[in-house]
Amino acid sequence: MQSLVNKISLQWDLWIGPYRAFFPTNKEDVQDCLRLMKEAGTIDGVAAASPQGADTSQLAACQDTRTGTIVASLRLADAALEQAANGKAQQYQLDLFDEQRLQSIAVFSQLAIHPSHEKSQAAPVLLSHCSIEVLKAGGQAVLMSCDPGHYSIYKRLGMRPIGPLSKTTEGLFRIPMIFLPDQEYLSLINSPILPLLQGIDFDNYQTICQWYYKLVRENSELQTGAAFYPENQEDFEGHHTITEGLSEKGREAFLKNALVIHCREGEVLITENDGGKTFGFVRKGLVKVVIGSQTVVLLGEGDIFGEIAYILQSKRTAEVVAASPDTEVVLFSESALTRLEGEADRAVVWRNLARVLAQRLVLTNKLLG
Repeated sequence: MQSLVNKISLQWDLWIGPYRAFFPTNKEDVQDCLRLMKEAGTIDGVAAASPQGADTSQLAACQDTRTGTIVASLRLADAALEQAANGKAQQYQLDLFDEQRLQSIAVFSQLAIHPSHEKSQAAPVLLSHCSIEVLKAGGQAVLMSCDPGHYSIYKRLGMRPIGPLSKTTEGLFRIPMIFLPDQEYLSLINSPILPLLQGIDFDNYQTICQWYYKLVRENSELQTGAAFYPENQEDFEGHHTITEGLSEKGREAFLKNALVIHCREGEVLITENDGGKTFGFVRKGLVKVVIGSQTVVLLGEGDIFGEIAYILQSKRTAEVVAASPDTEVVLFSESALTRLEGEADRAVVWRNLARVLAQRLVLTNKLLG
């Protein structure tokens, strides 16, 4: 079996702003990657024993060109080969794919980001570079296992859940995710990877994209919330979806009157049949929207919730529950808009709410086929 990862060209770099993503070939860079993984606690025996894994894996790195320091790294491997490793099939939902499709899928693992660059463009640049090179090598998709802290980074690029949120045997939360060259979806969320896919024939990926939408139709817990993002990752804050376009004074007043709630896994934030007098957004962690006992949407940083009942002033049709430890949400009362002094600022908030609803409608239509 020919390795997909081995077909990736190691000669191409991606430069965006002060960051350079590349595949390290010298010993010093490889050791820097492994050191970063070790410090981040993501390294495992495979990478430590075979950092250049000629037959199974390849390291990738992102360098801050201002200092020359490697600030992010990850490991690429063939999904077909990962399936044989203990626990990998469940971790990445590999059993969903037949043998032929597995050979066109890469697995990204052991993402490590230096703490000082967590909110920078380092990880998005690195993930974008590796995803593009997988496609150029003939791949069709990329799989990752995401912790709640990095969910917004992955979702920002266009990755979506391919399996439910679950706990590992060590008690860690993980979400298996997939990146697909889905032009319409990447455009909808303003993904920074889309402009880098020039020359890609998106028609070649229609079959696997349709397969994914069928999977989501059959598994409602894979649906994601609607959110949109700024051009620059460093400008993103959790409230961006709802506050984009507000005047400085308006944003300050709007957020000042908000209620920040810190909660643990399982705490109910909004109950079914409650009056729709508040809406909010996820500031940190994950929450799930539940109808009956069924999770229908998983929401992460920047996603808003409760806006439909708020707009219609109707009762809630679902409950919202914290899905990860150390979760934070921000709630706005029914008077949040009326307290804004400027008519223009009030119109901006309504526009942003309408934009989220429109995005959700597009996604719903795609799921309906």
